[in-house]
Amino acid sequence: MSSTRVYIGRIPRDARTRDLERLFKNYGDIREVNLKNGFGFVEFKSSRDARDAVYEFDGSKFLGERIIVELARGPRREFQDERSNARRPRRSTSRYRLLVENIAPGSNWQDLKDMMRKAGEILYADVDNPRPGQGVVDFADPDDMEYALKKMNDRELNGQRIKLTMVSCMRKSQSRHADHAFSL
Repeated sequence: MSSTRVYIGRIPRDARTRDLERLFKNYGDIREVNLKNGFGFVEFKSSRDARDAVYEFDGSKFLGERIIVELARGPRREFQDERSNARRPRRSTSRYRLLVENIAPGSNWQDLKDMMRKAGEILYADVDNPRPGQGVVDFADPDDMEYALKKMNDRELNGQRIKLTMVSCMRKSQSRHADHAFSL
């Protein structure tokens, strides 16, 4: 399931809850706004609204500061597990994979994952796989993968415009009858 919760970082200290509500209100119905000291969370009723807000506001100015806006990560334990494997991504068994082409030299899997996280939950990302200049991204949810295909294709990653192609999108009902989910 996609996240409906958005993390906002680098919020000016003098910001108020109503300031965040005003900023995000045109992007969908808001369930809750939780403002902390320098960061906060906005929960939308719809995951699509949350993704649209991330796409629109990440890197924008808010009360004079450039803010970070991304889908909120899971529980703290998941965050720690993810970072403990920062040297090498684990293989995924996702059935929702995109091939990424035209990746800039020097880019790494974390650059790709950070970019694609704006579209939804990423299970696996790798670069120079299957060939140099190419990579793969596995999504937890087919809607997130399709959203990335629409919104992230032809966007810049480290100075080069990437090209996205769907490699696999096998729904759960299909997976029981398949030997392999993908082929490259």
